[in-house]
Amino acid sequence: MPSIKDLLEAMTASWPVALAVFLAGASILGGYHFDIHYLTALPDWLPGVTFIATLCSASILTVTITRSILELVTRPFRRKAWEEWQAKHIAGLDELPEAEALLLAWAVANKTRVFSAPYFNPHTKALVAKGLLTIPGGSHHTDEMPFEVPDHIWGALKENLTKTDLRPLQGLHPF
Repeated sequence: MPSIKDLLEAMTASWPVALAVFLAGASILGGYHFDIHYLTALPDWLPGVTFIATLCSASILTVTITRSILELVTRPFRRKAWEEWQAKHIAGLDELPEAEALLLAWAVANKTRVFSAPYFNPHTKALVAKGLLTIPGGSHHTDEMPFEVPDHIWGALKENLTKTDLRPLQGLHPF
């Protein structure tokens, strides 16, 4: 006999599994309803278990459909909020201290979105804290930590700095 834990774990099934269980259960219950003689050899408890499994799978499908509909309805609002956050984030580039701004300008001048720097550098740590640099996943050495400029920041930097002469920053390493 399954425990409550087993039933709760079954409720986390993916929708294709739930759909398969629902179709199988509905087929078995339909077979019992129409007195298909092949089912007479099955145990007497099977219709009850099948009914419960079919109800559970139907509830999983209902929740999945409801979540999908809600996601579709809220997608434009979430996209708008994300775009507003990015615009606010980009607007903060104008308020950066000179050393941090020069570091980002150096990355654009050298056409590198990912660069290595010491992890404990105060300028890179500040840019990471502000979300203007990210650290790619994986294991890294603290002396040569990779830093990456996020897409929306990179696009804004390239757009804003195309009018600026960045040749003096090319080839130099800021660390």
